[in-house]
Amino acid sequence: MATDNQSKVLGVVVLARHGDRQGFYQDPETYTASATAITPLGETQEFQLGSLLRSIYLNASAPTYIQGIADSSSLFQQSQVIVRADAGGEGGVIFDSAVALVQGLWPPTPKATTQLANGTNATSPLGGYQYIPSE
Repeated sequence: MATDNQSKVLGVVVLARHGDRQGFYQDPETYTASATAITPLGETQEFQLGSLLRSIYLNASAPTYIQGIADSSSLFQQSQVIVRADAGGEGGVIFDSAVALVQGLWPPTPKATTQLANGTNATSPLGGYQYIPSE
């Protein structure tokens, strides 16, 4: 990566397969796949990856910050991100890994709060969980 002051990151494509999972088996003749599931370790691995990516690309003070994207102190902006997850014949492992990864990228925040017409505030469940759509 260039280090001069004129360089800036315009965007990032992340290809991540999955975290730790239970055994996956495929018939060598028919290629029929068995069901498998992500483990708590796999969910933690993906969450940590998302947190690392947040510190690298969504930290406004980092040299690798993506210019023009909402920084890590902001709420998720759906118009700036596309999340895609392919089941790949493994059940929900890939999708569940993607969900854990984006939880690390955009963790719960009290900023996920809105004021209702009656003046009370409502915060998303789990302390401001941000729902990131995945295709």
